[in-house]
Parts: sequence; C-alpha cells; structure tokens
Amino acid sequence: MNILILDDHPLFADAMRQVLLRLENHVVVQAAGNVEGALAFIDAGKTFDLILLDLKLPGLDGFAFMRVLQERLVTSPLIVVSASEDGAEVRKALAAGAMGYIHKSSDIKAILHTIHQVMAGNICCSAANLADSIRFPARPGSQASPASVGISNRQFDILQLMEKGLSNKAIADKLNIAESTVKAHVSRLIEALVVHNRLACVMEAQRLGIL
Repeated sequence: MNILILDDHPLFADAMRQVLLRLENHVVVQAAGNVEGALAFIDAGKTFDLILLDLKLPGLDGFAFMRVLQERLVTSPLIVVSASEDGAEVRKALAAGAMGYIHKSSDIKAILHTIHQVMAGNICCSAANLADSIRFPARPGSQASPASVGISNRQFDILQLMEKGLSNKAIADKLNIAESTVKAHVSRLIEALVVHNRLACVMEAQRLGIL
C-alpha cells in the first residue's frame, strides 16, 4: 500500500508515518511539506492508495491541491488531517472530495478506524463532534422534491439511509437488493446532485431541502 502524507510539520508527519505502518506489513509512506512536493511525486508517475492532507500549507493550500487532483483525474481516496474543528471547514473539505476528516488530536484507534473506513469506500470523521457538524441547513425558502432533481423513489429511499450513515452493504441488506444495485443508485444520486462523493450527496440534498 502506497500512502502520501502532505503536511508541513515534519514531526507530525513522522508521527503519522509510524501510525500508518501499523496498517499492514507492506506500507510505503511518502511525505511532502507542500503542494509542489506532492505533485512532484504524482508527476513522476507515482500512484497512491491513500492521501492524507493538511489543509493549512505554505503556498497553495489543501483545497487548491484537491482541485489540482481533480483536474489531473487522480482518484486516490483522500483524508483531511487538520487541527481545525470548524464545521464550515469540515463541510467544505468533504464537499470538495475528501472522504474522511481526522482531527490532529485523535488517538491512534480513531485514526486507524477512519483510515479503514475510507479504504472500504465509506465516508468517516474521527470524532462525533466533527461528524455532527457536517449537516447543511436547508436553503431558505427551498423545499425541492426528489423528482425535481431527477431522483427516483428507490434512489430517495437509498438517500435517506445514506443520511443515517449506512454503508452500501447495510443498505442492500435493509432493502433486500444487491449491493451492486445500491452502488449504481448511489452513482446516479451523485450525478443528479452534481457532487463528488456520498457524503457531499447527502449534504447537498439537505441544503436543497430534499432531506
């Protein structure tokens, strides 16, 4: 497993490296202190199974880095690792394509749990207070219907279960359908709401007043 840490604090990056080495026997960790250094790895043809990103960086920040990754069609799962507990920043990071959010005060168990969840394809935050902060308020005066944005009844059922935090497998079991069917519906929901991932899909539906 190849992992990239993008953080401008060498001591924290080294501590995170030691945590990551607990994941499995064959972990290769690369570290960069700025966006340019991280992009140098990518330009050299390196691919990563996971990227851990600090938002506060010298020069280009973490949000700029995520935009560059999207422009270059880099699809590695990405987890933000930040000292911020600002709910707006958490929402912005997840809406921009991050699949996880780890607060820098998190213990090793919480960090590894978040990483395992993200590697399994789920959205995860390292602390309940962060997870609770990601709900968007409904847009004033807006109560869009699922049909108005092209969401079918079955997709709306799945969207409601996504809001409760259920994984694709759990949704499939609950609705007695194949997991592949759930994945297909989730992909259509993401397209209909013009977002990047499952969590952003739920947040946009909340913002529109669909949920």
